[in-house]
Amino acid sequence: MRNLKLAAITVSFTLLLASCLSTEEKKIKAEEEGNALVSIKSKLIKGAGDALKTDGKEALESASEGLGEAFKGLTSGYDKSINQAKVLSDTTFLKTFEIGRTEKFYSDTTHIKKVTVYLIADKAFDKKLKLKAFDATDREIGRSTVATKIEEDDAQFIDFEFDNRTPLLQADYFIISHN
Repeated sequence: MRNLKLAAITVSFTLLLASCLSTEEKKIKAEEEGNALVSIKSKLIKGAGDALKTDGKEALESASEGLGEAFKGLTSGYDKSINQAKVLSDTTFLKTFEIGRTEKFYSDTTHIKKVTVYLIADKAFDKKLKLKAFDATDREIGRSTVATKIEEDDAQFIDFEFDNRTPLLQADYFIISHN
């Protein structure tokens, strides 16, 4: 029985030693596995590079287009912001001018309060323009007059400066007219 146990232990030990890899064999196997992993990763990276070559341009164009739309939204939001001035006029004024972009401007540092109106002239004009500011109760809260000279089929920004005490933030609308 003792010999049988010793024989079983010897066989088990021999099998164990035979199944173990030598240090050199372990290094070779690890190198082979490492090469296989590097090969797989390099193929993935190459595939990503090829995809960027073909699809990257389209992706960047799409992203640029999205940014462009965001900026359009930003400027359109600005046009509808508190700085926009609602400028009205009578039909006589509209026979001479078309009203373009408008903006209220007030600076706490320079104490300048003005409304800028972009006017497009259908006829030549060399007179004074008047801009009156009204609050929500239709009460006049300020006015400004500017000497203006515009040639026919020309356009320019006209700055109407208001007294510093004019509460432009309370102005609900403006009426422009010529004398």
